[in-house]
Amino acid sequence: MHGYELITELESRSSGRWRPSPGAIYPALTRMEEQGLLAADDRDGKKVFSLTARGRAAREALDVDDDDPTPGRWREAGGDVHGALRALPAEIAGQARQLRRFGSPDQVERAAALLEGVKRELYALLADGPARDDHADGTGT
Repeated sequence: MHGYELITELESRSSGRWRPSPGAIYPALTRMEEQGLLAADDRDGKKVFSLTARGRAAREALDVDDDDPTPGRWREAGGDVHGALRALPAEIAGQARQLRRFGSPDQVERAAALLEGVKRELYALLADGPARDDHADGTGT
C-alpha cells in the first residue's frame, strides 16, 4: 500500500476511531523502511510499501491472525452500528477520490449519481424521524 491507502485502511479497521495523519504515517513508514521492515517501490509515481522478510517475522512475533489482522480490541468493537456509520463514509470518500483520479468519465458520472441517490435516501431516513419499537400501550405491537 502507499501511505494514503494505509491511512484509510487503519481508519477502516478501527471503525473510524483512529485516522492517523500523514505527518504520523509517512515518518513511521520511513523509519520502518530504514529498519529493514518495509521495502518501497515506485509505482505510478507513488511510493508503495510492502513487508520484507524481516517485517513478516516481526509481524508473526505479534501473533496476528493472518485471516483477520485487525487487532482484537478493534475487531470486537467494530461491529456496532455507530462504528459502521463512522467508518463507511471515510471509506467511501477514499474510493470517490480514487475514482476522481483514475476513473473514466462514465465511472465518475455513475458514482456521482449513485452518491446522490444515497444522499436522498439518508435525508428520507432523517425525515421519517427516530424509529420506535415500543408503542403508547406498551405492547410493542
